[in-house]
Amino acid sequence: MKPIKMVLGEFLKEQQSRLSSRTYRGYEDAIDLFEQYLNGYAYLYLDEKDGELSDKLYNEKNKEYCEIFGPDKIGSCAIGDFLDNFMIRKVMGSKEFMKTVGIVMKKFVQWVNEKGYMNEKEYEQSRETVVELKNELPKVDELATLIYDYIQDNPPEDWTETIEGYFIVTKTDPGKLSLEDYLESGEKIGPVFVSNEISSLCKKGWVICLKLGQTSRGWQMLESGNVYPG
Repeated sequence: MKPIKMVLGEFLKEQQSRLSSRTYRGYEDAIDLFEQYLNGYAYLYLDEKDGELSDKLYNEKNKEYCEIFGPDKIGSCAIGDFLDNFMIRKVMGSKEFMKTVGIVMKKFVQWVNEKGYMNEKEYEQSRETVVELKNELPKVDELATLIYDYIQDNPPEDWTETIEGYFIVTKTDPGKLSLEDYLESGEKIGPVFVSNEISSLCKKGWVICLKLGQTSRGWQMLESGNVYPG
């Protein structure tokens, strides 16, 4: 079976023949990032035998993941992690680029299936993952920007206590969010006061990195980080 690196090149070559130069550059950038992700993180989804092979060839011959394995080692878990973790945490691209990456990954998943590089079961899972995430990536990027700007424009009052971490949105109301500690205690926090624009864009199940302060008015956002789709 062809190595992933060759398959990615084959995909880009076919797209170049049908796309404008500007659109193709977006495809090229997206696939380059996907290759970086696979080389750096996809080994986490390997079984013990393949993991040992990956370590051996990397240490002895400096071969990367995409040079060792074929497209059968591109799975829905890796695609999902690329879109909702790597692209947000590591790349932090613009809203428009996030949209481009979603479009490219949807096309790529369809293409590898049509070429017979991905079995039908894995294709269905991958397609479902991409469809679910591709429209949310630009929105979570927009929400992260809105939250950051809101904090800068509405400096909070004095606070008596703070809490920080990752919080899952459990409910949205106009100008308010109900949150729950996502990683540790499961403590319920809220309402957290925000703008109507933020609460209308935010979705239940999304995870937001925040530092919150308890003020006389209630919980307010003090600092913010990334937003992740649920």
